[in-house]
Amino acid sequence: MVGDAVWYEAAMVVGITNALNVVADGLGPLMAPVKPGTPEVDAVYADIDAFYGGGQVPTPFGLAAQDAGYLADLWGATKRAFGDNALSRRVKTALAFAVSLTTRSAFGTAFHLAELRRLGVGEGGIMEVVGVTQMFSSYTKIADTLQLEPDMGHIAPVDPTPAPGGPQP
Repeated sequence: MVGDAVWYEAAMVVGITNALNVVADGLGPLMAPVKPGTPEVDAVYADIDAFYGGGQVPTPFGLAAQDAGYLADLWGATKRAFGDNALSRRVKTALAFAVSLTTRSAFGTAFHLAELRRLGVGEGGIMEVVGVTQMFSSYTKIADTLQLEPDMGHIAPVDPTPAPGGPQP
């Protein structure tokens, strides 16, 4: 697993990004974010502000605060996923921006674009992420439309080992 650490980190970022986007895009127009006012919510909001800055709690966390336990769990997973580790926070944020573009998340695209800029990524870097995302998405759509089968089995054969933490044979 040590050699695969970056892939597990990337997968966690993709999953958390989708979770945040679903909450914000799906519930944002239908529910009001919870305002500070309880010790449990206030403590999480303070940690979110320390991580993101700006003094405003991002929409998915404000909505998740309807249940303080869920908010704490969601924030804990998000903070772990986006913290510097084998992959830097900037790389993870670029990945989240690409995921948000690909899934057409209005919240995620705007939020992660603002984060990229806050983390010092300039327009050239942002357009590089957009270009790579567009090319990957285009090639995937072409392959899907043509119903092409993968032809990389000789390069990257299927790994029969179980996933970490999964059932063992």
